[in-house]
Amino acid sequence: MKKSSMLLLAAGLTTGGAAFAQSSVTIYGIVDTSIRYLSNDNAQGSSNVRMDNGAISNSRIGFKGTEDLGGGLKAVFRLENGFSSDTGAAQQGGRLFGRQSWVGLAGDFGKVSVGRQNTALFDLMADHFDPLTVGNYETNSWMPAAATRVRSDNTVRYDGQFGPVAASVSYAFGEQAGSTRSGSQISTALRYNNGGFAIGGGFQQTVDTTTARNKATTYNLSASYAFGAAKVFAGYYRMKDATGVNGAFMETTNYSLANTANGNTVGVERKDDGYFFGANYQATAALSLTGGVYYDKSKNVAYQALGNVGDGKRYTIVGVAEYALSKRTQLYTTVDYNKAKDAAVYEITNSANGKSNLTTVGVGIRHIF
Repeated sequence: MKKSSMLLLAAGLTTGGAAFAQSSVTIYGIVDTSIRYLSNDNAQGSSNVRMDNGAISNSRIGFKGTEDLGGGLKAVFRLENGFSSDTGAAQQGGRLFGRQSWVGLAGDFGKVSVGRQNTALFDLMADHFDPLTVGNYETNSWMPAAATRVRSDNTVRYDGQFGPVAASVSYAFGEQAGSTRSGSQISTALRYNNGGFAIGGGFQQTVDTTTARNKATTYNLSASYAFGAAKVFAGYYRMKDATGVNGAFMETTNYSLANTANGNTVGVERKDDGYFFGANYQATAALSLTGGVYYDKSKNVAYQALGNVGDGKRYTIVGVAEYALSKRTQLYTTVDYNKAKDAAVYEITNSANGKSNLTTVGVGIRHIF
């Protein structure tokens, strides 16, 4: 077939498709920037005032769309880029669509999607049970982020709604030759809603790529109750980790590794029991108040590169006030107090200055489009 004929055929298929399939594409995003004071921001214990990307939400721009395939079946996709609004720099290691990049099919059966996407357990927390909907600052997002790993590459995910019950499961391929288990991840979430009451939980396990196939495992149970203008939240995590990866999210001393690469004790698995509770109150049509407390008790915490193992405690108390100038633009202020004890010292301050607490105060503006 001649090249011109191929072009005409392609054009005919494109225009013909519009007659029986309706498509929509939406551009959306958040620009969130704050000015923030930190009481203790380096190993010397010096205070700092800086501009940061957001407080409760990371800045982003995304594209999402659907195509009606007929018979109740739809093609769906989402591409989402994360960036720092204070500098314009790309987040997620400079990836073009580092927050989400997936395509799938949706219908009466639910939705099946493939690509880079949030873990099932993370979305359970972010969308339903964390009072902060997972904070943006390292001081108020550490527990949900460490427990759920936020998002994973090479993931196939299913989401379904069955009356008052919502179920999600995601599986990330490890893509390691010779082992389907190495580098893989399974994440599950189940939620039940009845009026203002909701209860949910999940399980997640991530396997690293070492020959030992070390695992990080999380169990979660959470609940919320809405009454009038108020909503309360509570939850529990049980985390066990021999991979060391979760330490980057915790922002305290690393997890004890099951190898000696960093001088840590062989075969000692870190264990965390984490608790959180909080409340949101819609004081007026424009003013929303949120408070949360996060507490973690850890065992077998390794002081980084020193080979010592001990136990630690950490907690965060945070409050947020948001004032809506419109449906899309909000002003806010946030304050949090953080304390780490014993082995759970902060990586940003180390133990050299003898300080184990941090207070931050911020004000900001967020626009949603």
